[in-house]
Amino acid sequence: MTASTTTPPTVPGYVNWVVKRLLRSPAHRVMSKTTMLLTFAGRRTGNRYVAVVRYLRQGELVSCYTDSKWWINLRDEPAVELLIAGRRMTGIATVVEDPAVIADSLSEFLHTMPGDSKYYGVRRNAQGLPRADDIAEAVKRTRLIRIQLASGR
Repeated sequence: MTASTTTPPTVPGYVNWVVKRLLRSPAHRVMSKTTMLLTFAGRRTGNRYVAVVRYLRQGELVSCYTDSKWWINLRDEPAVELLIAGRRMTGIATVVEDPAVIADSLSEFLHTMPGDSKYYGVRRNAQGLPRADDIAEAVKRTRLIRIQLASGR
């Protein structure tokens, strides 16, 4: 069976507006274990942008994924700011475009956060794991951003 050809659902813009305010408030604990704010500068304009993204932290390395175009601003490994669990952190962002690396990382992410599978168009197999064929399709439209946190964070 081939992967679904339907477009995965997207989050309406007003949801990000609400989530940004929630993550900046004392009530951030409701979401901040899995959702962060990523602040970065535009490559050409220098304007500051804030993206709401789900993340997976492994020590001093934070991974997040996107199918939006904002990742282009991170191509030159810029310094970024993160708001994770109410704490401001800084790090260096690296865009990973290697399909095999993205597939492995996305599989791990969706194993940890199965509810996010629908946003990537990934179904589960009989064992409840992300389906490899769906992961392969998701990788075609997904970028992995890895952020190495600055030491002392």
